[in-house]
This record gives sequence, structure tokens and C-alpha cells, in this order.
Amino acid sequence: MKSKPSPLSAGKLRLAVLQVAPVFLDAWATWEKIKTMALEAKNDGAEVIAWGESLIPGYPNWPSLTTGDGQEAAYALYWDQAVTLDGPLVAEIKAFARDHKVMIIGGVAERHSGSTYATILTISSEGELLGRHRKLKPTWKERLVWADGDGAGLKTHDTKIGKIGSLNCWENWLPLTRAALHQQGEFIHVAVWPGSDMLVKDITKFIALEGKSWSIAACGLLRSSDMEHLSEEQFPIREAMLNFKDTWQNGGSRIIAPNGEIVAGPLFDEEGIIAADLSAKEVVEARQLLDPSGHYSRPDILTLTVKGVDSE
Repeated sequence: MKSKPSPLSAGKLRLAVLQVAPVFLDAWATWEKIKTMALEAKNDGAEVIAWGESLIPGYPNWPSLTTGDGQEAAYALYWDQAVTLDGPLVAEIKAFARDHKVMIIGGVAERHSGSTYATILTISSEGELLGRHRKLKPTWKERLVWADGDGAGLKTHDTKIGKIGSLNCWENWLPLTRAALHQQGEFIHVAVWPGSDMLVKDITKFIALEGKSWSIAACGLLRSSDMEHLSEEQFPIREAMLNFKDTWQNGGSRIIAPNGEIVAGPLFDEEGIIAADLSAKEVVEARQLLDPSGHYSRPDILTLTVKGVDSE
């Protein structure tokens, strides 16, 4: 006699956040650091691995310090180290996902023509590029570095316990971007950030409570020591960056349950891994009261149209 299959809500999914500092503006060296930590997370049972905004090759801080001399050279180096979707570094990430049977959601700088974008790659455990989401609107001085994204990446993807979606940094505050993922039935929300408690402490909990979903803050870390390998010729703003402050981003990665409680993290001022076993059951229980993807969404009255134009 065959046993009855377990209900979907009985399943668990182990998700790990890698809080790692880049080898600043060196994409391949940064990937090697990520890969080492990702192997550790996989050996601990991780099925989904996430990391912070534009971690490969690093978050572009320098416009916050100066908009003067050296901007063009810094941008040229950043563009050179940004990835292309059909390039060798993305191929390596896809191969890692396939070989280790792990889904990856991670921030990169992507280049297209002469522009760069803050992009989230979502790669399946079979090594397939499921989606790329370009940040819709770079914030403040990021606009000197990143171009505007499009709606093509506002999609959720299947996991064994439900749909997973992701957004970059402050676009997590945009009600309609969150709504676009809500209406696709998002159970797990991954927000990628450069790293700062100020940036993530409120919105991460809010996302969990609003969506009745798992809310993940995947944060980066950046210290002046992570830039010391660069030369003045490569990066003319090097000395100004080194002398300005010791820590540019201090992390803050955390995982919050659908009831708003922190179940992993926060992690500050160090590299490391945080992980948690996520369940559909906790999402479903929370959504009996409030389900923005279902009975509380009223699609007969309110609808949202996403205009996606894929420029590839």
C-alpha cells in the first residue's frame, strides 16, 4: 500500500545568505570568495543561496564621496568588471548552481552597451538563468553609475515550497513593485542590499508583515581594506576612499518569518553565513487572516499591469 504524499505545507526549504565583502572592483576574485562561502553553505544543507546588491564586483560608493575628478576612470573600471549574461563569469555561476544542485539569487553589476545596471540573477538548481532583474530606478548618486532597469525581471520563480521573488535595495520600498510580486503568489521575498542596518531594519520586517511571506535581507559588507589592492592608476579615487572611513557597509543580513519575527541574524561587521529552514506552512497559516496574493487582493476591483520590455 502506497503511503500518502506529504502536503506541500509540510515541506522545508533551507535558505542561506552569504554576507561577504568583495575584492573591490575585481569580479573574478570576488566570485572566488563567494564560491568558497557558497560551498560551505551547501555543505550545511542550503538549497537556495543569496548575496547582496551588486556584490560582483562591488557596490559603487565613490559618487557619495565626490562627483569630481576620477569619476570617469572609476566608472570605466566598474564597467570593465561588470558581467554580461552570456559571458564566462555568469557561465561559471550557472555551472556551480548545476553541479551543486542549489538555486542562486545574487546581485551583480551587469553591462550592456556602455551602460551598467544593478541586476539580480536568479539561477535554478539545474543551472538555468531563470531571470535577471535590473533595478528600476537607481537611488541618488547611483544614477551616475547605473542606468534605469525595466519590468522584464519583475517575476517570481518556483521553489518546492512556493514562489520566490527579489528586488534591489530601495525599490523594495516601492508599493507597486512589491504588489507585482504579491499578485504572482510570492511566498519568499529576497531583498538584496549594499548593507546597512538603517537601510534594512524597518523594511525587512514590513515586507514580512505586509506579504505574510518569508522576508530575506541579503546584505553586503565593504571596508577600506577591501580596496587596498587597487592602484591609483586603476582607481584614482582610491586614496580618498581609503582615508574617508574604515567601513562603508557593515552588513545587517537577516531572515524574518511571516509573523515578523527574526529567525536568523542580524549579522554585522563581519563576513559570515546566516541560514534558516523556511516552510510554506508558516506562510499559509499567516495568510488565513491576510493574503495579499489571494483572498485579500480583490483582483475583481484592483489590478496591476507590469510593462516589461526586455532589451536583450
